[in-house]
Amino acid sequence: MFPTEFIAGPNQTIVVYVSDDTGSEVDPTSLYAAIAGDAAQRSQKGERIVSMAAVPIRHSGAYLGRTGSGYETKLAVAVVYSMP
Repeated sequence: MFPTEFIAGPNQTIVVYVSDDTGSEVDPTSLYAAIAGDAAQRSQKGERIVSMAAVPIRHSGAYLGRTGSGYETKLAVAVVYSMP
């Protein structure tokens, strides 16, 4: 997972993290662990998380005999970082 960074005004950055699409259900624990690791590194430079939003970007189809509509196979998380 590679973050994409956008400058969003003075002392503010939006970083978009996109999970790999493996065709299986997104593992939120792994995804958020990677984001937390990046946030910990950014905190060394004084950056702090201000807000987060998750967006499903790929949904599996339903399979015969399965209840429900499938599951998310790819997810994007946008994190806003700010510096004092």
